[in-house]
Amino acid sequence: MSDQIEELKALEDTKLQQDFISLEAHADTLLTKAETNHAIKYVTEANSLRRTVKEKTEEVKTVELQLDELLLQLRNN
Repeated sequence: MSDQIEELKALEDTKLQQDFISLEAHADTLLTKAETNHAIKYVTEANSLRRTVKEKTEEVKTVELQLDELLLQLRNN
């Protein structure tokens, strides 16, 4: 059972990393638009996306720690 949890965790990590990379790429695109169009609204949107990535990364770390604790408990039982 713990092996299945580890596999699911690895798959989820990969998916989340792809999502974060996509969000960061979109933020970069918005910043390029801001430079080209001299529009501050794109900078604001890009900053919002980057903040979201940072917050979600922290949430993922918390969940990973909780999962690790549960796996350790499973192994010890």
